[in-house]
Amino acid sequence: MLPAQPLASIRKHKLLSQRALAKHAGVALSTIYLLEAGKTEHATFKVMRAITTALDVPAESIAEFRQVLDAAPNPRRFRNPQS
Repeated sequence: MLPAQPLASIRKHKLLSQRALAKHAGVALSTIYLLEAGKTEHATFKVMRAITTALDVPAESIAEFRQVLDAAPNPRRFRNPQS
């Protein structure tokens, strides 16, 4: 498994602002901010799926989601529909 990268790094690599990612993913701007700032420890699978779909990356590649996936009883059941 490749090392996970911070959400902000992936977002910037895709040339997206926090606002643009939030809009494209259909989540609140505050959700993106809180995830990137490390102010929240819990991301729902719904939010994870929306963000990974918007960025077109697997959830495992985002550092902020790795902790949630590692704690899930069956992390393989969460898959990006495009992968």
